[in-house]
Formats: sequence, C-alpha cells, structure tokens
Amino acid sequence: MNVNFELYKVFYHAARLLSFTRAAEALFVTQSSVSQSIKQLETQLGALLFIRNRRNMQLTKEGEMLFFHISEAFDLIKAGERNIENTKALGYGEVTIGASDTICRYFLLDYIKRFHEDYPNIRISITNQPSMQTLDEIAGGKMDFGVVNLPESMGVKGVNITEIKGFQEVAIATDAYVRKLPARPSIKDLKDVPLITLTSNTNTRRYLDAFFRAQKAVLRPEFELESIDLIVDFVRIGLGVGFVMADAIPADDPVVRVLDLKETLPSRSIGIVTHKNSPLSIPTEHFMKVLIQGR
Repeated sequence: MNVNFELYKVFYHAARLLSFTRAAEALFVTQSSVSQSIKQLETQLGALLFIRNRRNMQLTKEGEMLFFHISEAFDLIKAGERNIENTKALGYGEVTIGASDTICRYFLLDYIKRFHEDYPNIRISITNQPSMQTLDEIAGGKMDFGVVNLPESMGVKGVNITEIKGFQEVAIATDAYVRKLPARPSIKDLKDVPLITLTSNTNTRRYLDAFFRAQKAVLRPEFELESIDLIVDFVRIGLGVGFVMADAIPADDPVVRVLDLKETLPSRSIGIVTHKNSPLSIPTEHFMKVLIQGR
C-alpha cells in the first residue's frame, strides 16, 4: 500500500483535534480540503476512520488504531527535528577523530579540552592509529575525519587536505652521548651510535628514511618504537640517539639534550583530512573550524 504521507498528516491533526475545522486551521487549508483528504485516505485503506454527526466527531476502532501508530510516528519526527536543532546549537552530537597518539598528546589535547568545556554534551571519540592508516581509511570511505602527519605527496585520491601546523624534527640524546660526538655532529657521525625511531609504518619514519638517503646514509635503528614518548624515555635512560618532534621535549628537561646537527632535519606538517564525498556532521564541522582558526 502506497499512501501519500500528506493524507496521514491531515488525519493526524483531525484525529488529535477531533474537528475538521480546527484541523484545517492548524494546516492552513480549507475544511473542504481536510474532508476530501480524509475520504481519500478512508478509500485507500478500505476502512471508516471517523464517525461524524452534527454535534461531534469521534474515531472508529480502526481510526483509534491508526491514530495510535501515526501519533508515535509524528512523535519520532518531532524528536528528530529537536535533535537536529540541538545539533545545530551544538547541544547534542558526536565528533569522531582518527589521529596518532603523538598528535593527540602534543596537538589535539588543548583543542579537545576547550571544545569539551564549551560544548559538554558533544561526545568526542578518538581512534588512535598511525597517520597512514587514518589516511587510507578516509580515502576508502571508512572514516570521515582525521588529523594526521601529512605525507610527502599531498596527492592522496578521494580526500581533502588542510594544512594546519608545521613542526620540526630533532635528534635528542643524553650528555653521555653528546660528549662522545663532535660539537656539531653530522648524520654520518651517528653511524656507530644506537638510533631510536618510530616504526617503519609511520609517515615520520618515511621522512627520516628519505632524509638519510639524501645524505647518502642508511637509517638502521637499534630500537623501533610505537610512540614518541617511548623514544624520549629510551633516550632518557641512555639507550641511544632518538628522533622526535621538537614539541615533545620539555624546555626544562634535566637529562635530554637536542643535538645541534650540521644537517637540518625535515620540517613537517600536521593537517586535517576529510573524505571528499562524505558530508560531515555539524559538530565535526565546528570542531574542524576550531582547529583551523587556532593555527
């Protein structure tokens, strides 16, 4: 059965008000139009919905049954409208972000804190994974929004990329290693030193590998770790020279030193990545604006 929704809308108001005249006023139509719509609905359903006389009007058993279900449907529609209004006012909704541990810790945390304070009813969910995995999932339509270390090539198909922050990679070590090395060591001076890097499936590691090749050297790390924080911890206990983003080193760290390398390590960028053809929720769009305006 394919009944026009407008007929149910007229029936809902007529049944709620038990008056064709008042239903017509609520719908801004004529009483004759309401009467014709009800007759058309009764014909299509094959059932009498109203008992009408000069003094009043009441629903038949079939009319009461239909009104019960139609009322539930209209309540759901109204609830949906309220939810949309709440979402537009950022009083309800969810923001789901794909980002690495490093980006969460050294970039996103402050923004998330501020956003949550301003919009406490917006739920924030973070999928922690390497940037390349987030990029692949967004390009494949499995995720809508990510904050990633940008790859060397910005030509990833199916995504929009907005650069929001630059940062510098540095080499770090303890005083024990600083004393063993020249005052301004080169990359080649590190060939006999245990090196500590992120794993090979990260954009950061790909940059470092390419940088070493450009210096006619090969990066062979002694330790490959999953997080920047672990690299700093390994360096702090004297296990070697690590490569991290400069923001990961506290200015007053009593143990870790930044090496003054002859070569400048690559500068990098963090960016927002979205799927080209997937519309974003209103809370997600607002959170993106907060990130972009804060750069």
